[in-house]
Amino acid sequence: MNRVEELKKKMDSGRLVKGFFLTMADPMVSEMAGYAGYDYVWIDAEHGPLGRQEILHHIMAAQGSGCAAFVRVPGVDRSMLKAILDMGPDGIIFPFTNSREIAEEAVRACSYPDFGGVRGQGPIRAIRYGLSDEGEYIQTAHENVLKIAQIETMEGYENLDEILQVRGIDSLFIGAADLSRSIQGRNDGTDLNTVYEDICRRVRRCGKYLGAAIGATAPEAQRVKNLGVQWVVFGQDARALANALKTNLDAIKNY
Repeated sequence: MNRVEELKKKMDSGRLVKGFFLTMADPMVSEMAGYAGYDYVWIDAEHGPLGRQEILHHIMAAQGSGCAAFVRVPGVDRSMLKAILDMGPDGIIFPFTNSREIAEEAVRACSYPDFGGVRGQGPIRAIRYGLSDEGEYIQTAHENVLKIAQIETMEGYENLDEILQVRGIDSLFIGAADLSRSIQGRNDGTDLNTVYEDICRRVRRCGKYLGAAIGATAPEAQRVKNLGVQWVVFGQDARALANALKTNLDAIKNY
């Protein structure tokens, strides 16, 4: 059973899949997350200052320590995605998936021409540097990487039904922070909680997996689980380290 199958099995059984958010370059953080027992790490190449080599090292460290590796890319860039997919991640997260067209392009970029895509052939780490059969990998690659559309604007919400119809999108993730900014920008009385809960209902009704960010509390985990959320991300490396450093110093700051 590969890592994606393990994640799906856990979600299908009703248990939350749990991940940690990474923005720092050092792959030791991914390794720590795996050893700590997280199901996956969220490698942020959208906001974080991470280059290809650093993304590769995070993927290797996470998978080597027993957890899956998701990469949030800046957008749908075929050349960038080709290189990242060849590294062998377990999931790709597409921010600001505002339309069916963006979702379709995301799926095409992750798929070989045999399956209607545009991905160029040249897997490296994804086929264990040639130790695995490349032809077999090409036939199954589209199944072994979760393709995740992030809904974080009112435009994305309004196009949700069309996005949900895109074959190859495995999961949707609610970006509540940016969604809240988008709602406030409209200033038309739209309620975030109403939109959030409606997204949950519609995503689960169509049978796709549903993710969301949460605070690290049991009540928050139970709240989103009750809404149908199946995988969550909580905690961020830079903030966790900053808080730990401050707590460590505060313990003796008066001496």
